[in-house]
Amino acid sequence: MTIPTLDLSTATLLDSLDDLSRCRERGVTFYNSRGRPHRVPYAELWARSLRFASGLRRRGLQPGEPAVLVLPDPEEAIVATLGAMAAGCPPAPIYPPASTLGVPAFLRYLGHVAARSRARHVIAGAQVFPFLGAVPRDVRGVRGVDRFGALIAEPPGTAVCARPEDIAFLQFTSGSTSAPKGVAVTHRCLVANLWMIRTASRMDERSAVVTWLPVYHDMGLIGTVLNAITMQIELAVMSPRTFLREPTLWLRAISHHRGTHTAAPNFAYGLCAKRIAQPSELDLSSMRVFICGAEPIVPETLERFTTQLAPARLHPSAMVPAYGLAEATLAVSFMPYGMGLRCDEVDAGALGEDRLAQPAVGGARLLRVPSCGVAMPGLDIRIVDPETGQHVGDRMVGEIQVRGPSVTPGYIHDAEATAASRAAGGWLRTGDLGYLAGGHLYPCGRTKDVIIVRGRNLHAHDIEALAGALRDVRTGNVVAFGAPDSRSGEERLVVIAESREPERAGAIARSIRGQVGDALGVVPDDIVIVPPGTLPKTSSGKLKRAETRSRYLNGSLFQPRAGSLETVGIALRSGLSHVMNRVRAG
Repeated sequence: MTIPTLDLSTATLLDSLDDLSRCRERGVTFYNSRGRPHRVPYAELWARSLRFASGLRRRGLQPGEPAVLVLPDPEEAIVATLGAMAAGCPPAPIYPPASTLGVPAFLRYLGHVAARSRARHVIAGAQVFPFLGAVPRDVRGVRGVDRFGALIAEPPGTAVCARPEDIAFLQFTSGSTSAPKGVAVTHRCLVANLWMIRTASRMDERSAVVTWLPVYHDMGLIGTVLNAITMQIELAVMSPRTFLREPTLWLRAISHHRGTHTAAPNFAYGLCAKRIAQPSELDLSSMRVFICGAEPIVPETLERFTTQLAPARLHPSAMVPAYGLAEATLAVSFMPYGMGLRCDEVDAGALGEDRLAQPAVGGARLLRVPSCGVAMPGLDIRIVDPETGQHVGDRMVGEIQVRGPSVTPGYIHDAEATAASRAAGGWLRTGDLGYLAGGHLYPCGRTKDVIIVRGRNLHAHDIEALAGALRDVRTGNVVAFGAPDSRSGEERLVVIAESREPERAGAIARSIRGQVGDALGVVPDDIVIVPPGTLPKTSSGKLKRAETRSRYLNGSLFQPRAGSLETVGIALRSGLSHVMNRVRAG
């Protein structure tokens, strides 16, 4: 396929939105919390966005001044995001508190975002506005909280004349390994990455996008919503809560709208495979691309998904593993169109100990590493030794580094962190481990998540994938890490796994011990089975290994987390107070 050229010297996102006011035949179908749809033509969506932009100006916001958005409703979030960009006020969308119990932690996060971005205004949806009355008093620098509905009532204005180097929006990193940092995504970077995604995925005017991903996360905002809107193709959107309550609604919407493109993390495919009772009632034959990214990919999960949905006419080639990060705007690598899932079967010992991805022969323990495809058009990927910074050859594990037009200029008001993320020659240091083979990228984990146990280097992701593949373990809800033995001081391998059947902790732990031991030749020293909702996660659903390890060591992991209603519900239903306590595998 011939890749068209793109002039990044003048392009901005607003250029792609100019003629939305004339588009009435296509638009967005929003599904409410009950799964009922209503459609908004693009012309109406853009008019509301311009009214929101006018509202920001009347509140005194000037171009270049960020606005923090706390909008759990997808329709409000999309209108506000487009409107803030139109006003020249970079939106900083963040996740809302899960409940009133989570408000204190949320306010701390909001304070961090406001301080780092120097935002003085917060816009909240009707669902969360009542929780945020104390923000101007408790969060330094914030002047006030505006209700979304009050701003949208203003008469429409016009969009600013943006420049490619202007900041389009702020994407705060997940905070899975450190304090969240505000990635400054410029119009130039955003336009470049949108072009890369639609080129690699062969998105065209006949495409239709269906998504449940949150708009406050880059894969949802850029990978699905903005791509569809800027191309003026049909878009169907539901909230993450609606999807989690009824995963099949996502697939039914794809079937109904004849969807061609969507995206989700690995856990979503596992959840659907478990919940779909009548796949033959669906028709997924229109689907070209099911992107899988945002968290480690487990091959068995995607294989179960495609097998389970074969009666729905889903072709396995539609599965598209991908790799990306906020600092590169979003997408970095993408499985070539129509190739489907592809795995490298390597010697587990050599991968961990020698940092070498070599074929498993002679009875060596085999590990399946999924490919995340090839570099996006216009991007370069290289692998370097994380200690020396020297480039390494094919099949050698090292740090993944990226260079190209969608690599962002850095973190807002954080020159030190920006400098630390850069290597000579304009390369972005991702902090992720991986290797290249035949032009394909195979991510293996993060540099901070290598566990050294009894002289062996183990990747946390490999252990978590093995444990998460078991039937009684919640897919994507396993954390592995090393912890010092209080007596010997030696590193011990610890595995924490969520299960809906914590009363069977002993049997589940024995299965994990056997699964990990058989595959990697190392038996975990401590396996802890906990109820759903115990493990701390980021706003985008990534597990926080560092926080889990810290809470394990200080004993606070086994207390119910604020807002974790599912955990509380399990305790109430079982009538056993010890469910919330530590359950070990002896």
